[in-house]
Amino acid sequence: MQQVVTEYKDVAYGPHERNVLDAYLVGSEEAPAPAVIFFHGGGYVGGDKGGVVSTKLMQECLAAGISVLSANYRFIQKHPFPAPMEDGTRAIQFVRHMAAQWHIDPARIASSGSSAGGHIALWNALQGSLAKLDSQDPVERESSEVTAFVGFGTQVSKDQRFYEGIYEGPHIQPNLAMFYGVDSVEELYRPEGLKLMERASAITYMSDKAPPLLMQYEFELDLPRIPAEAPVSEVIHHPMHAYVLKQRYDALGKTFVLRHKADPLRPGELARFVLDSFK
Repeated sequence: MQQVVTEYKDVAYGPHERNVLDAYLVGSEEAPAPAVIFFHGGGYVGGDKGGVVSTKLMQECLAAGISVLSANYRFIQKHPFPAPMEDGTRAIQFVRHMAAQWHIDPARIASSGSSAGGHIALWNALQGSLAKLDSQDPVERESSEVTAFVGFGTQVSKDQRFYEGIYEGPHIQPNLAMFYGVDSVEELYRPEGLKLMERASAITYMSDKAPPLLMQYEFELDLPRIPAEAPVSEVIHHPMHAYVLKQRYDALGKTFVLRHKADPLRPGELARFVLDSFK
């Protein structure tokens, strides 16, 4: 049966121009729907929430009765870290704040994203709730915890040291200094810079409370390292990112599905993973 989808476009979830999201809702008052919140890619310097429309994620989720929300966030040219991550937190909190009005089940919210947007979503997913319970803003008092994460070409770290031992090529992450709002990458290797890179990296927050993850990559997982001759686009979107994080998940016996070029997604797997995670 085809789902009836109610759409809302450019809904403001925060005070900034790019704090807007689109909602594609399939729930009802009698049957609130689970939801997935998506953050677009673009290297933290471009991209738009409208890109979700053509994705398998949106198609599968809507067909399975899962509402989809897609959010823009501030770009690092004017708003470096932690602004994009804070926008991710705010978007999740806003969706939960709107749950009753939008017929969303607030206990069944997952996050997702592609590339940079995937890291924003993962950074939040691994931290659990970042609610500010004493805030005057009711949105900030909402939990930002999610029940699952689905990533596409997702980085797990914004710390160049992450690549030690798994990559011996010449590339560094694009726009790294801009991401942190510093003049040069060298500044990041001073004590305060090292702390900043750790704080900005999703993998820092891995714990036994982490939600189930599914991470998909277009490149092949050619262990034991990223090829030295790989172009920078492959280095930053390589499945070794997920492989390193998966070792920590496996050690704790937690659910982690890794898909890549040699082991691709199965038909319908994205929606099934999300629904299974909610159980």
